[in-house]
Amino acid sequence: MLDRIVEKNELLELVDELSRERTIIGPVPREEHYFYEAVKNVRELDLGFNYCVYSPKAFLFPPTETLFRFEAQDGSFGATPVLEDRPQAFVGVHPCDINAIRLLDRAFSRDHADEHYLSRRGATFIIGIDCPKACIEGVFCVDMKSNNAEEGFDIMCYPLEDDGKGQVVYGVMFGTKAGREWILYHQAGRAPSVKDERDFKQYQRQKEQAFPRSIPYDVDTLPDLLERSYDSLLWEATARRCYSCGSCNLSCPTCYCFDVYDELDMTLTSGERKREWDGCQLPGFALVAGDHNFRGKAASRLRHRIYRKGKWVREREGISGCVGCARCDRACTAKISSIEIYNQLAEEV
Repeated sequence: MLDRIVEKNELLELVDELSRERTIIGPVPREEHYFYEAVKNVRELDLGFNYCVYSPKAFLFPPTETLFRFEAQDGSFGATPVLEDRPQAFVGVHPCDINAIRLLDRAFSRDHADEHYLSRRGATFIIGIDCPKACIEGVFCVDMKSNNAEEGFDIMCYPLEDDGKGQVVYGVMFGTKAGREWILYHQAGRAPSVKDERDFKQYQRQKEQAFPRSIPYDVDTLPDLLERSYDSLLWEATARRCYSCGSCNLSCPTCYCFDVYDELDMTLTSGERKREWDGCQLPGFALVAGDHNFRGKAASRLRHRIYRKGKWVREREGISGCVGCARCDRACTAKISSIEIYNQLAEEV
């Protein structure tokens, strides 16, 4: 059921008002592509975008960040944590990326909560924009059951009417109390009518037919399929093309591995502890003391990545480790396709 009906221009006016207290981050066109960027003017945003090269993950989990600063104090060291909680708002996040953020939320909240990620996440307001059809060729979000978002946003906007000239009418669904208060406090839009609800049901029916499937089986069976494919010859055959460059890891919205290191000043009396993104496809990822490498071969690293996305994360967190955005496939210089791997393993089994 819808909670509100809001026109695009009114939504942008609300976002403009929101920019007085939050940094606005959303899809910005750059030549032939879109990128999530911080903007000063909301008119820079293109809410009708199809596909962003990268997800908004970097604004929650930066590629490089300082965890704490330390300095020598009376023969020991004192540390001061560095936390960022500047208010920000993501505008125009598609369901696949909202589901990716849900996974990051779970990963960074489990066991030992990551205060650095959670500090940013707690200061982030999310305005989702639903996809009425597959945004670009090659995505398989419907196969991963990530083309719909039921939570993880403050409000979700469904484009019920679009005249193709920029005039869009959104059906709005509230995801949080903050989202509800934001819309109702400003008395934005109107209450949905019976016709609006009928239009929304029609929108959902049309959406179900608008996403082509790439995997001819239920993704819930993928963990079992991978369990039976550990010794497949496909891993070695496919990995012969892999450059171990890590492009798949760095473009993925659900990868959250990182490395930690210290930077000292010239006097060796103070410094910073930092972390930066790491990737399981890089040759040194599993390197340990004594120069031992648990995954020294590209085939074992490729298998590890596919297992993590299709099996281990799902078993640990209860949701898919892959949202089907196909960014890894598009970034891969060797043209290795996750879909081809899943389907070839299914044919083997």
